[in-house]
Amino acid sequence: MRTTLKTAFAMLLTVSATGVWAQGLKDAYKDYFLIGVAVNQRNVTNAQQQALVRQEFNSMTCENDMKPEPTEPAEGQFNWDGADRIANFARQSGIKLRGHCLMWHNQVGRWMYEGVTDKEVFYKRMRNHIQAVVNRYKDVVYCWDVVNEAITDDVTAADPYRQSPMYKLCGDEFIIKAFQYAREADPKALLFYNDYNECDPVKSKRIAEMVKKLKAQGAPIDGIGMQGHYNIYGPTEQAVDDAITLYKKVVKHIHVTELDIRVNEEMGGQLQFSRDGVNVTDSVKQHLADQYARVFRAFRKHKDVIECVTFWNLGDRDSWVGVANYPLPFDADYKPKMAYDYIRDMKAPLWDMPKKPAQKPRRRGPQAEQRAPFKPELAFPEQEGIKEDFQPSVMNQPGQQFPMVNSQGYVRFRIDVPDAKEVIVSLGLGGRGGTKLHKTYDGSYVGQTEGPMDEGFHYYHLTVDGGMLNDPGAQNYFGSTRWESGIEIPAHDQDFYAMKNVPHGRVQQVLFWSESTQQVRRAFVYTPPTYGKNPKEHFPVLYLQHGWGEDETAWSRQGHANLIMDNLLAEGKTKPFIIVMTYGMTNQVRFGGIREFTAKEFETVLVDELIPYIDANFLTIAKKDSRAMAGLSMGGMETKLITLRRPDVFGYYGLLSGGQYEPSDIKSKDQVKVIFQSCGSKERPDAVRQSAERLQKAGFNAVAYVSEGTAHEFLTWRRSLKEMAPLLFK
Repeated sequence: MRTTLKTAFAMLLTVSATGVWAQGLKDAYKDYFLIGVAVNQRNVTNAQQQALVRQEFNSMTCENDMKPEPTEPAEGQFNWDGADRIANFARQSGIKLRGHCLMWHNQVGRWMYEGVTDKEVFYKRMRNHIQAVVNRYKDVVYCWDVVNEAITDDVTAADPYRQSPMYKLCGDEFIIKAFQYAREADPKALLFYNDYNECDPVKSKRIAEMVKKLKAQGAPIDGIGMQGHYNIYGPTEQAVDDAITLYKKVVKHIHVTELDIRVNEEMGGQLQFSRDGVNVTDSVKQHLADQYARVFRAFRKHKDVIECVTFWNLGDRDSWVGVANYPLPFDADYKPKMAYDYIRDMKAPLWDMPKKPAQKPRRRGPQAEQRAPFKPELAFPEQEGIKEDFQPSVMNQPGQQFPMVNSQGYVRFRIDVPDAKEVIVSLGLGGRGGTKLHKTYDGSYVGQTEGPMDEGFHYYHLTVDGGMLNDPGAQNYFGSTRWESGIEIPAHDQDFYAMKNVPHGRVQQVLFWSESTQQVRRAFVYTPPTYGKNPKEHFPVLYLQHGWGEDETAWSRQGHANLIMDNLLAEGKTKPFIIVMTYGMTNQVRFGGIREFTAKEFETVLVDELIPYIDANFLTIAKKDSRAMAGLSMGGMETKLITLRRPDVFGYYGLLSGGQYEPSDIKSKDQVKVIFQSCGSKERPDAVRQSAERLQKAGFNAVAYVSEGTAHEFLTWRRSLKEMAPLLFK
C-alpha cells in the first residue's frame, strides 16, 4: 500500500508540475465530436502514456498494427500480437477503436497481388484478409478505414486513380469489393474511404466524385476520412470548410482521421517527406496554435457530420514526421503545448496565416557549407533497455562503421544521402515495412530496428526515394536473385563457424563445359587442409546445393561451409571430404511455378557433366558410397528429386529445410547409407522428426535435426551442416 500511495503522489506532482488541465480534450468537445489518437505499442504499455490516453481521448486508432502487412505478412499467417494488445487496452479503458486500415497500396503483403493475373484470385485473398481482421475486432471497432489513398496525387493526370497494383489488376472494382467484404463481416461498423491532401480543390472533387460513383455501383461507403496532414502554411480555413461542405453532399459521416500540423512546408500523407523541422521559436509555436485553432473552428462548424477528430500520434516523440516538425498538441515529453490550450479552450487564432519562406538554393561545390561532423551520441540518444555496446557488423565493407549491431541484436544504420526525401531499410520486424530512417542533424539518415533481430545472417537492401539499392557500408551477397546487402547478428553458438587459428582448407573456382546447356559453367570446390599432401590419398565428395534466389557463392560466403569444415576437422569431429557447390538453375522458377519444377536440366549438368569433371580433376573416390548430395530449401528439393532418380550415384542424402523422404520413396534399404533431414524450430520440426521416425521404422539410417530458435535462414543451415558432416562417409 505504501508503494501504491507513493507512486500515486509522484504522478500527482508530475501533473502539477506540468500544469493541471481542468478537463481533457474529450471533455471539452463532448458536445461536438469524439477526440481520437493513433497509438503505438509504447503508448499502451507505458503507465504515464496510458493515463494520458485515458485522460484526453475517447477514440483510438492503431497507428500500424492493424494494417494489412503487419496483420498478415504471408498468406494465411496472421500476426495478431500488436493489434490485440491495443484492442485489449481499448476494451479495458472503455475507449472506442477505429480500425485502420483494410486495404492500402502500401504496407500490404505482396503475396496478395504479386504474380496474380486473375482478379478473382486477388479478390479471394483480399476477402479472406479483410474478413479475418474485421471479425476478430468487431466487438471493439466501431468503424473502419476500408480503402486508403486510392486517388492519385497528380492533379493533372487524366485518370484520377492511383496506379497501384490492385487498380492495374482490377480497376476501381477492387474498392467496391473491399467495402462489400467489410460490410459482410460487420454490418454494424461504419465504413470509410480515407485519403490525404483532401482539401486540395482538384483532389477533393475527385474523392467526392469517386465515392458518389462507387456508392451508386453498390459500395457500402458510409463516410469519408479526411487525413488532415497539414502544415502552418495551409490549408486555409476556407479550404477545409469547402472540402467538408463538398463531402457532406455525398456522405453522412466524416472523420478527421490522422491530424497533425507540421512547422515546415510539407503536407500530405505520402511517405516521401523530410523530418527536418525549423527552429521552433515562440512565433512558430504561435503559428502552430493558430493553425490548430483555424481547422478546429472549421470542424466545429460542421459538427452535424464530423463525428471524430483523431490526432496521428500521442506526442511528438511518436510522430511519423519526426520530433523536429513539432506537429502535435503534446511535445516529445507528452506535455501540452500552447496549441493544446487553443484547441481545448476553442480560442481564435491570434495572427494571420504566415507566408511560406522563399526557398534557398542548396550550395554545392568547393564553396558549399561545411557539414557538421557525425557524432553517434547525438544521432542515437540512449534508450531505456537498449545496451550501448554497438559494434560495426562483421560483414561491413573495410573501414565502414555502419551498420552496427549490439549484443542484444539491435541494428543501427546510417546512410549519407542528404538530398533524399525517404530512406527505408528492408530489415525490420513483423512485416512492418522495414526500418524507416530519419534525417539527423548532419544531413545523413539514421535509424534503429524496432526490436532485436534473430541471430545469424540476414539479407537486406535500401529504398531511397522509391529506388532500390544496396547499403554502401555493407558487403554484398547473392540472394533473392540479386546482390543484396548482408548483415550478421552474432549468434550465441557462433564459435563453430568462426575464423580461427586452425589449418584451413581451400575454396577455389572451377570452370567446366556443359554440353547440355552449351556454355561454360562455374562451381566452387572446397578441399580440406590435408588435400594434396599425400598424392595417393583420395577424398569423398559432398555436392552441396543452395536455395532459390541464391547461387554457387552462397554456401562458402553466407554459409561459411569452409570454416565449419575447418573447425570440425581441427577438433577431429569429421572425416575430411571435398565439397562442390554449383548453381542449381533454380532462379528461373517464379513463385507459383514450383510444382512444374523437375530439376531435370540441372540433373544432367550435375550428374553427367560436373561429377565427371570433378572426378577427372580432383583426388576423389569416384564411387557411390563416397558421394553425398545435400541442399537447403529448393536445393533440398533438387536433392530429393535427383537422388531418387539416380539411386546409383549418391550414397548419402541431406535435406536442409528442403522437405522429407518417405520409406515408399526409396526402392531398397541398401540404396542409401544415411538420410539427414533438418529444419529450424520455427519451420515444421514435427514433420522432420516424424519423417525420420517412419524411415527408421522401415530400417533406414535416418537422422532428424532441429535448429532451436531459427527459421528458414542460414543459421539453420550452418548448424545443419555442422551436425550432418560427422555422419558422412563413415
